[in-house]
Amino acid sequence: MDRPAINQSFQELAIVARRIDPWGWCGVSSTEVGLVGASFAHNSEPACLDALRAASTGARHRSRGAQRLRGHRVSSTSVVAAGRSAYHIAGNGIEQLWEYFVTGRQRLDAPLDTRAGTDFQRTTWDVLRDIAFGETRSYGWAANAIQNPEATQAIGTAVGSNQLLIFIPCHRIVGARGIGGYSRGAEIKRRLLDHERTVKKRE
Repeated sequence: MDRPAINQSFQELAIVARRIDPWGWCGVSSTEVGLVGASFAHNSEPACLDALRAASTGARHRSRGAQRLRGHRVSSTSVVAAGRSAYHIAGNGIEQLWEYFVTGRQRLDAPLDTRAGTDFQRTTWDVLRDIAFGETRSYGWAANAIQNPEATQAIGTAVGSNQLLIFIPCHRIVGARGIGGYSRGAEIKRRLLDHERTVKKRE
C-alpha cells in the first residue's frame, strides 16, 4: 500500500495571509522544513486561514495565536532550524505568491515540505512542477511522465490532493474534454491560466 513516507509528530506551523487584489485573500503555511499549504482567492482572512489549517492537518501540525510578520497576518510561534525558521519560509512564500499574481513571477522556488504525501503523490507533484509557466499538460501526459501510462485516474487523485496551490501548479493539468477540475473551482482555474498567458504575451 502507498503510505506517507513518515509519520510526523506535531510541529509548530507558521501561517501567513495577505490580501492580493484582485485575487482576494491568499496565504501559505510552513514548517521549519518548507511550505505545507498554499491557498488563494478567499473572500476573507478567516476563510483563508481556515483553508490553510485544513490543508496542513495531513502533515499533523498545530498552530497558535495570530501574530504579525512583516505586515502580514501570522499564526504560529517561532521555530528555528539551521537559521531557516518556519516564519522566514512562510514570509518568503507569501512574497513569492504576491509576485506571481502582481508582477508575473514565473518560477516559485520556496522550499516545500511534502513529507505527508505518499511516494506516488510526491512523484506526481514533482512532475507537475516541471510544467512551464503558461503551458498546460494532460493527465495522460503526467502518467507517461512517471512511466505509468495506466495511472491516469491515480494521477487525478494525486493532483486533487495537492495542498500547495501555485507552488505545485496542478492548475496546468487539464482534461481531455475540457479544463478539468480544480480545488478552487473551474472559473478560478481559467483565471490562472489566462493570467499566465497574459504574462507570457508581454515578454
